[in-house]
Amino acid sequence: MGQSPGNLKLSDDKRQDVGFLRAERDRFVALAFCNADLLFELDSAGEVTFAVGATNAFTGRNAEDLKGARLKELVHEADQRKLDRLLRDARAGTRIDDALITFSAPAGQSVVLCLSGFHMSDLGGHTYLSFRVKQSSSPLADDDAVRVEGMEVYDKGSFAEIATKALAEASTDGEECQLTMIELGDYDELRERLTTEAQSELTATMGSFFRANSLHGDLAGQLDDNRFGVVHAMHADMSALSDQIETYAKAVDPKGTGVSVEAATIDVDAGVMSEADTAKALVYTINRFCDETAGEFTVKELSEGFSSLASETVERRNKFVEMIRQGAFDVAYQPICDMKTERPHHFEALVRFDHENFESTPFEFITFAEEVGIICDFDLAMCRKVLNWLDDINGQGYRYMAAVNISGRSLSTPTFVQSLMELLDEFTDAREFVLFEITESAKLENLEEADRIIQTLRQAGHVVCLDDFGAGVSAFQYLSSLHVDVVKIDGAYVVDAIDNKRGRALLKAMASMCRDLGVKTVAEMIEEESVAELVRECGIDYGQGWLYGRPSKLITSFQSPRPVSFTPKRKSAAEAAE
Repeated sequence: MGQSPGNLKLSDDKRQDVGFLRAERDRFVALAFCNADLLFELDSAGEVTFAVGATNAFTGRNAEDLKGARLKELVHEADQRKLDRLLRDARAGTRIDDALITFSAPAGQSVVLCLSGFHMSDLGGHTYLSFRVKQSSSPLADDDAVRVEGMEVYDKGSFAEIATKALAEASTDGEECQLTMIELGDYDELRERLTTEAQSELTATMGSFFRANSLHGDLAGQLDDNRFGVVHAMHADMSALSDQIETYAKAVDPKGTGVSVEAATIDVDAGVMSEADTAKALVYTINRFCDETAGEFTVKELSEGFSSLASETVERRNKFVEMIRQGAFDVAYQPICDMKTERPHHFEALVRFDHENFESTPFEFITFAEEVGIICDFDLAMCRKVLNWLDDINGQGYRYMAAVNISGRSLSTPTFVQSLMELLDEFTDAREFVLFEITESAKLENLEEADRIIQTLRQAGHVVCLDDFGAGVSAFQYLSSLHVDVVKIDGAYVVDAIDNKRGRALLKAMASMCRDLGVKTVAEMIEEESVAELVRECGIDYGQGWLYGRPSKLITSFQSPRPVSFTPKRKSAAEAAE
């Protein structure tokens, strides 16, 4: 006697086949998520039989609730006829490739998604669709804006820039928007509990949540491992986003714990501040929020204190601008010595402040100046002060050479380069004794353009040094792309080489590589004669450290140098053109 379908019992082989098929389906779903935010399976009537992905973020409904719903009802009415046509064409055998469909997302927002899909007559006449958030073509995002792989939101640097543009232009476009900062507690711990495939799905889904709730579906960013920013419409329900994240994270967590979500919306109206000042304050505040030790500066404190912090930032910026304008800072000089003779070859020029009026350390000041957009002004002011000093001291019969630091951010600013060349032309004699050290406090993004500027300086007769070589992950890429005369090896490598055989081998290898490239080397942090001997043994050309002298404003207290140029003197116009 036959069995009804409801009472059908599967053999062990059949159960294994079903398990295999489910595993294969899950695998294909995971693969599809490499390029999708939503996956749908539709029957011949256009009703949803299967859904997975960031369904809450885009539709306001979870995947189970969507079963039986008509996909057309989820799409903005302006695109419903377009969707009908695409599905009809798909059933006729035409593949859907990156068609733009607008979803009516929660809180009244509209999100543009890219639709791809195909119809499978052999699988019950079902249609299989994938949706992904349309990558922005907004003028707010430059072509070189960087996205976080897998999550497809902007990285911190790009987001800070795009967010400030969006907030500044909101009134012009007639759109009121806000910035919400989000911190996910125990996010790293959750990821560690997941498989590699599940981690990828978590990353993609979180990115979908953030983008779907952002302005134009594309104004979200990852600020560090567990902190995010979303620029959104004024009426957007960000508490619903927090609930979606918590619900989803708990569902995918094997322990069922999930993550905690702390979100706060920042009031970026700084009152008396201009839009430009507000933007700079916002960038600085975002960076400060991300750089602080976890637990010391929460997202709630950020939102509550933004107005006062922004005002404080602008006040501090204005104070530094005035200090730069007046040249109200001092320069200390530290000798860089030939390792063979131990005589000074040249001196590094270092900024020093009146601590009664400026509490910042030089490093803090340089970082702040880069973040709020005044580093170019400072670098020029520093260069002018050093040129004036060289003009005076060498006019007395000395032969001092000085290295001036230039921020990578200044080097990336065309107006700075033009101003620098004009400044150098004012000092016909003194410029012959100026070297330049390119610092990596701000990362050089366009290495080709940076090298072009470096070659302009070198053709004008100036030695160019790459500072802190080895300190960043991009150091060797820099050396490959930037044709410089000297590299200053980061002091950490010297310290590591003192008691570490591997560190010594690495230091020697660096010196050998530079020698093969025709590049001179300088080692930092030489404080004892034994360290100097080690550096000499490794084949490094020049050294800097307390053994040879601490930074001093009284340069004549150091041994008078007998300079030997790294490179020939300034080329003539005809030579430079060859």
